[in-house]
Amino acid sequence: MGRDTEPTAAVIDSQYVKADAIVGADGRGFDGGKLVNGRKRHVVVNTLGLLLAVMVTAADIGDRAAAQVLLGQVASGRGRPGPQPPR
Repeated sequence: MGRDTEPTAAVIDSQYVKADAIVGADGRGFDGGKLVNGRKRHVVVNTLGLLLAVMVTAADIGDRAAAQVLLGQVASGRGRPGPQPPR
């Protein structure tokens, strides 16, 4: 498509997923800003919309903390799960 083989730009976003009572308390959290009890998925995609990295955290993990981990993974070339951001 006439583009560089390595991505030069990316978009990062997050989305809340409400957790059912079956999900253990250690796998979910409460975000007081959005009033959501559950999990949050954070994704990084390139300009074509192809997934570069993904991470699922408790809802109480801030976007800034998750972004630091995800962007570090993308920069190092390993968009796989790594260390979770601190709670």
